[in-house]
Amino acid sequence: MAFASNVELDRVRKNHQLRAYRIVAILRIGVLAFVVGAMVVAAPRYEWGSQIALVSLYAFATVSALILAFTPFDRFGITRFRVGRMEPFAFTAIDVIVLTALQLLSSDGIYPLLIMILLPVLVAVDMSTRRAAVILGFTMVGFALAGIQDHLQKRAIGWPDTAFLFGLYAFMCVAALVTVRIEERHSRSVAALSALREELLAQTMTASEVLQRRISEAIHDGPLQDVLVARQELVELQLDDPEDDRVSRALTGLQSASERLRQATFELHPAVLEQVGLGAAVEQLAGFTAKRSGIEVTTDIDYPVRNEIDPMVFGVARELLSNVVRHSRATKASVTLGITDDSCVLNVADDGVGVNDDTMARRLGEGHIGLASHRARVEAAGGSFVFLGADSGTRVCVQVPLKK
Repeated sequence: MAFASNVELDRVRKNHQLRAYRIVAILRIGVLAFVVGAMVVAAPRYEWGSQIALVSLYAFATVSALILAFTPFDRFGITRFRVGRMEPFAFTAIDVIVLTALQLLSSDGIYPLLIMILLPVLVAVDMSTRRAAVILGFTMVGFALAGIQDHLQKRAIGWPDTAFLFGLYAFMCVAALVTVRIEERHSRSVAALSALREELLAQTMTASEVLQRRISEAIHDGPLQDVLVARQELVELQLDDPEDDRVSRALTGLQSASERLRQATFELHPAVLEQVGLGAAVEQLAGFTAKRSGIEVTTDIDYPVRNEIDPMVFGVARELLSNVVRHSRATKASVTLGITDDSCVLNVADDGVGVNDDTMARRLGEGHIGLASHRARVEAAGGSFVFLGADSGTRVCVQVPLKK
């Protein structure tokens, strides 16, 4: 449970960090607008040269942050490093440096000081108390230096005003730090509850697999054997009276019943999964799906290993193909299975009506938990379950780390 909680906390932190990174990238546009406004409204013309250079540098940083935060690099086949701890810190450091420099370059220091008050707002969406404390500490030093420099050189405001502004700024920094701390604790609570949910779901899925296996064995050892025995007796009866059409129709019906029972036992718990592995089981599953539905299902399978995650991946493949048959109205589908970077990668695509995250959320709200439960189990195992962009139809990529 502790390991699962740590994994989930890391996932929550990464999601929150990306969200906070994007929010700050948007808020930085407002700060840039205020910087430009302060230059136009308060700065004398002879100061515009140096301030324009500073504003241009800040505009470049603002646009760069927006591109890094919102561009879906993976859709263009570009490997983009994840948002690391230093990336938001670097852009916030640029905020502090630019606004402090603007204060030092401006002959009218009140506007830059007021703009610097926006810095705690940018930091307040962070989720690391330590990082926020360091950043806010530097901003307070920059604000203090700017205020002292303004009083000593420009005399724009007096010492009481400087002290008041610094006290106001310090209060905003403390408030921002408290906000970050509350958000950090909230994220830990969310991660703990999410980890508990994933563990309960995994236990439920495991119990379901045990039950499915028992039902599969009961069907195989009971009704299926009875049907095969009856069919054999009818075959012997047909030898005695080969012209009796009733016997032929009964044999055809029993043959169909035995095939459906075999398919049911396979889908509940394929023996081939334990005997020859996941690759053969998925291949056979695709064949059953094509035969049952009339959909042309192609496969590309290169999975020569056996691993603990095989039953889970097979369950995902079974659910995805079942959804293709029931909901997609597709004529063609494809299944690929392989290993990439010590992870099992399953791709299922079709040319049907298309499914995305919104469709999944709607079906979950209607009580259809099939894909949602498999997705939760994949993510609990440290994997990913994503809907990829496609010109038509649906393409799902499932990636699960191999157990060592």
